[in-house]
Amino acid sequence: MKIMTAMYTMRRGGAYDRFVMMVEAFLERGWEVHCLSLTPIQIDHPFFHNHVMYFPLKKADGMMAKLWVLFLFPLWALWVGWRIRIDLIIAFGALYAFLVGPCKSILKRPMVTLIRLSSPLNSTTQKSFRGIFRINKVFQYLGLVTSDRIITNYHVSQDDIIKKLENRKDIEIDILYNNIPPIRISSIDEIMQIRKKYGIPTDGKIIVTAGIVNRRKNMGILIKCLPDIRVDNLYLMIVGDGSTKTDLNYLDSLKRLGKTLMVDHQVIFTGWVEKEELWKIYQASNLFVLPSLNEGMPNALLEALGYDLPCLGSDIPGINDILHYGDLLFDPANDEIIIDKIERFFAEEQYANHILQLCLERKKIFVFDWKEKLFQTLTQGNFHKDGAWLLK
Repeated sequence: MKIMTAMYTMRRGGAYDRFVMMVEAFLERGWEVHCLSLTPIQIDHPFFHNHVMYFPLKKADGMMAKLWVLFLFPLWALWVGWRIRIDLIIAFGALYAFLVGPCKSILKRPMVTLIRLSSPLNSTTQKSFRGIFRINKVFQYLGLVTSDRIITNYHVSQDDIIKKLENRKDIEIDILYNNIPPIRISSIDEIMQIRKKYGIPTDGKIIVTAGIVNRRKNMGILIKCLPDIRVDNLYLMIVGDGSTKTDLNYLDSLKRLGKTLMVDHQVIFTGWVEKEELWKIYQASNLFVLPSLNEGMPNALLEALGYDLPCLGSDIPGINDILHYGDLLFDPANDEIIIDKIERFFAEEQYANHILQLCLERKKIFVFDWKEKLFQTLTQGNFHKDGAWLLK
């Protein structure tokens, strides 16, 4: 079987990790995967074929690159799909579904779309980009309408899509949660070395948060809370980096905020770290807190649960699908609640044990083979040469 997918350029982050896992799920089972891109995709496998589209500029980013992809990817997809006689199209996002939609329609091949973040039809954006956002929203809607099957990773997104596509009763809309990936347990010496590396004393208490550092992650509220949290030797580790110029400006603003509030000695910005180091940081920490304003199903939170690290998070779709219990959730705009929960965790042993037990209970749900589950979900039907998708 031959699959075609697309990722115009790879960036750091959980969504891109899932894209690689999706590709690996088929490569490991002997399927050919053909990936369209604007920059090379670093996957080394004999069944992986990267079709890199020509781009005249040195750096494949910015508005020029987006316009290039918007206008030429549909033609590129049609050419590649026809030439290699593709069997199945997998779109990693609604916009990609729009871009490869003409190929699906003309070649009459089935297409599955994976939605990773909150419903693209209900996202928010800055007022200055409202016009662009509306156009993007239309493109994504058309991508979803073109799909034969949609797989999202939490219930609110599924409900949103069902509501928007109420006239397309024939589209299957399934849920596949993210999982807790296989993890490595570090030695005591390795954990102590991590504390030493970042200048944290052995009796220091560590709150950790992780992910792409941008306004959506709302990490600034944790810095704002620090002066009012009455816990001795408390440190906040922010693991991650920005992926765009806007993100990097936000990161700079967080560093300035720490200095303004005179807590910069308590805030540690690690930058981007490899998975092995992130996992050591988790094992060296006492509490994971994710105060995001908008999420899909965050891998950083799932990995923290995988290490039996007590977790607190925003009461928003995606995070509450994982944590579920009210005691583990908070309003991401209410610093008083965040302060209270953190103080109680470090001050009351019974409360801390209660939080840990709830997290251990939630962890059990997300320990499964995601690649196998994805493969089964995507291949549970039979597809014909005319592109019809017949579910068993």
